[in-house]
Amino acid sequence: MKKYPNVSIKIIFKYKNQILMLRHKNGVFDFPGGRMKWGESILGALNRELKEELNYSLKEEPKLFQVWNYISKDKKRHTVIINYILKLDKKPRLFSPEKSQILWLTKKGLKSMNIIKEKDFIDKIFKWKPKN
Repeated sequence: MKKYPNVSIKIIFKYKNQILMLRHKNGVFDFPGGRMKWGESILGALNRELKEELNYSLKEEPKLFQVWNYISKDKKRHTVIINYILKLDKKPRLFSPEKSQILWLTKKGLKSMNIIKEKDFIDKIFKWKPKN
């Protein structure tokens, strides 16, 4: 039986000096987004996940930020994560149909919570500026 990696599409929303993260009911912190379904486009999958998680629809196309390839040490899990980023001019009113906690975090807050282990990734997020 052939195996293929899971593909997840995530988005980093930036508003002023904050980014949005979700804390799911199981306690896991993550950026909004999720797994791509068979036959979906990348942005189609992202829009579907945003609707499910935040009742939100993208108004503009986000910028590609990073592609991350993860293979577990035991080689049983393989995930490709496509991270997008979008600067927001105003903070949207969001609610989570899935009952996830919506958090707007500063760089200091994110680092103090130790949610993301790669500190250089956090720095890259907060240094990012959109190119016109």
